[in-house]
Amino acid sequence: MTGPGYEAFGLDGDFTAAFLAARRVADLAGRDPAAVAPATVTALRTLLARNDHARQTQARILYREAAGALVTLLAKGPPHLAGLSREALARALATPGKPRLATAEAVGALPLAGLRGPDVPVPPSVAGPATFAALCGRAGADPAAGVRPAGRSLLVPTRRPDRLLVVKRLRQGEDPSGLAREAAWMEHCATLPFPEPCHVPTPCRDGEPVLFAVPDLPFPLAGLDPAGRCLAYLARTDYFAYPNAAGPQALADDALAGALGRAAFLFGWLAGQGILHEAAIPLFHNRVQRGRREDGGVYDWRLPGRLDRWLHSSLHPNFGLSGLRDFEHLVALGDRTGTLYRRLGDHLVSLFLVAGSAFRLRDPALVGTLPDGRPADARHLFDEDLLARIVGHIHGRYFEGFVGEAGARVPFHPRELARRMVEEMGVDRHMAELLRLDDQAAMTDAAFVAFLTDRGLAPAEAARLRRGQADVELATGPHLGAFNNRTSLPELNEATAASVAACLAARHEKSGEKRPPAAGGDQPRTP
Repeated sequence: MTGPGYEAFGLDGDFTAAFLAARRVADLAGRDPAAVAPATVTALRTLLARNDHARQTQARILYREAAGALVTLLAKGPPHLAGLSREALARALATPGKPRLATAEAVGALPLAGLRGPDVPVPPSVAGPATFAALCGRAGADPAAGVRPAGRSLLVPTRRPDRLLVVKRLRQGEDPSGLAREAAWMEHCATLPFPEPCHVPTPCRDGEPVLFAVPDLPFPLAGLDPAGRCLAYLARTDYFAYPNAAGPQALADDALAGALGRAAFLFGWLAGQGILHEAAIPLFHNRVQRGRREDGGVYDWRLPGRLDRWLHSSLHPNFGLSGLRDFEHLVALGDRTGTLYRRLGDHLVSLFLVAGSAFRLRDPALVGTLPDGRPADARHLFDEDLLARIVGHIHGRYFEGFVGEAGARVPFHPRELARRMVEEMGVDRHMAELLRLDDQAAMTDAAFVAFLTDRGLAPAEAARLRRGQADVELATGPHLGAFNNRTSLPELNEATAASVAACLAARHEKSGEKRPPAAGGDQPRTP
């Protein structure tokens, strides 16, 4: 595989010839990396940077082969080839479209050591009996001072003005081990040397058990555990204060950038310790299909599918002014290194979406379809310059947390990403969701009516419809993309891919790893 230029390897030919040539290079790089000539690396760099095959449906496969060869040389090749490959990959990550996505995915397979994470045993999920008064008494809380619900949780003031008692109630039919897991991770995270402030709540327990069964909990809700099983913990009063809060609680510009940057740093730092938060915000392709899809309808940003109810998902993120939240979603990476690329991207997508939602929530009522049928246009709520600064800051702080170094170059164009975010997040063009016949077949009549009313349909209209007669269109957006279609904001996915790849490549270089990339991994499925 030697020669003077790009065309010498067949990489400048038609799609099939270029693909076969890239496969030959990838095979040689895997078998005998020292035998690959520098000119071959240059040819691969040119193939990716020129993006001649962008219109080909399978172009990403070609570019993945080319980028995979470069990644193999980076990980296994002699120093001069590793250096050339690093430069080629950096240029490919700066090339919008399929080369960037394919290269980022290839870089995501780089081997990283020391990321297994801790072994945090989950205590038994046995619940000890208690009354609400007794529970409050042991926590130093006074229910007479006022109890307020926050979702499924109850918030009770304590004798300390900076502390709340939080009673997180079990849902009906939910596995109680999730709440026990949250307590275990709280106790573990309380021992971690966070480089920046991250408040960790304190579970209320004296030894075992870790949960309580409190049948007289106030503010009963349908769908909660009838035995009143719950997790009780003490948290700061701003534990439920969100960076994208609306109204008088809305943050000023610098405070918003700082809160999102701090959350990015904390997610990245934990991931760098082998601890992943798996639900920064809830992300779905299609929530309605959760019960009949193998992937549960969960969003995979590596694929081009639409993002379901982006603004709704961003309302209550699992990060706030005090740090990270919902520790039940923490997991140790263990041997699942193939999932790292996707999970880091989940964090960044979530942070970018919450950044966009902070502007939309300046006027929460301006959403949906106007009486004359036009989509709500909220672009005037956005400060594009501030948004560009924030998305670049999110990358920089995440990189700093994960890699352990500051001053990273942003591998995408923040201003262009911000412009496209304003265009797509600022106008509610995609509001519709379909409840298809296949999904209706899995419901009872009562569940069918409840599903419709939960999504805003008037009870009388919901009762008039008959399950199994026709698809039902519901206005549940805004979504990023039409139902069962592609995302309307692919630039978000591309920026995420470039950001994650930059983090992984820098961490790999810093660690000095020289082992070949892992094969396989967590591969994306077509939505």
